[in-house]
Amino acid sequence: MDSKKETAAGMESVTSAERSPLLGASVAGDPARRKAQQAERPAAGKQSKAAARKKRHPAVRVIRWLLLKSIVPILCVLAVIGGMYIGYAVLGKQPGDEIFQAETWKHVYDLVFAD
Repeated sequence: MDSKKETAAGMESVTSAERSPLLGASVAGDPARRKAQQAERPAAGKQSKAAARKKRHPAVRVIRWLLLKSIVPILCVLAVIGGMYIGYAVLGKQPGDEIFQAETWKHVYDLVFAD
């Protein structure tokens, strides 16, 4: 520990280029190097996002948008059909193919809203 670079007091006069091999990969002791690395990170992140993101064909974007926006209504319609089948065919012990006939639901409507 004879060298000025190796003593703790001597680290103040050492430049960051000389200090990096002494400290290894640690950036904790050098605020200037830490700021430089933080400044490089966002720039590299933007470039990698731009490179990773490809422009999709407009038709693909429209189809994807329609699927994303229509998933909830589709699931609601499937839930109504499933509920009608369970209520009419399973619980009511009626033939399951009758749930798709308009006369069945007209009859159910008349029963519910009869005067």
